[in-house]
Amino acid sequence: MYIFFDLDGTLIDTLPDIHNSVNKALIANKLDPITFMQTKSFIGHGSKNLMLKASNDNFTDKLLADYLSIYHANLHNDSKVYIGVKETLEKLKKAGHVLGVYSNKDNSDVNKIINYYFPDYFDYILGKQPNYPLKPNPELMERIINQEKMDKENFIYVGDMQTDYDLAHNLGVKFIFCTYGYSKEEINSIYKIAKFADLLQVI
Repeated sequence: MYIFFDLDGTLIDTLPDIHNSVNKALIANKLDPITFMQTKSFIGHGSKNLMLKASNDNFTDKLLADYLSIYHANLHNDSKVYIGVKETLEKLKKAGHVLGVYSNKDNSDVNKIINYYFPDYFDYILGKQPNYPLKPNPELMERIINQEKMDKENFIYVGDMQTDYDLAHNLGVKFIFCTYGYSKEEINSIYKIAKFADLLQVI
């Protein structure tokens, strides 16, 4: 089985470090900080979209660059791996499943975070790539699936946001919704897990 995961709100609660970095960048650019819940509602569609919303349409390229620089230096200050994630990934790996991560986060940040928290767990680590649109556009994932000759019938994408569900739908693969994540609304998915370890039962 090929099992790919979203990152934020699925494997790790990254929101505290994202929120702190957003506000540091806003303040450095003489803009008002935002609340924790605002940050939570703005994430999921990439860093540029996050800062567009956080800046209340006072976006500049410098603001985005400042955020990315600050966040890259503070990726794992207060972020926490969800309970049961490492143990479950180990069991999936031992069972012979191919594991991957695909996030809209900057590619270098995705790799740095995954290699810090989960060294040697994942076969594929993908973040935002040059010349490819962000998910839910399936273009990048389609390329990987075709290039690696993966069978879509045996492919699962696991995530916590509508963006993740839409990606799986656009790819024509199965989706597992993490109800413990960042989504404000229930997602109409056949398969759902309330905690990460439940993945073993669903698969």
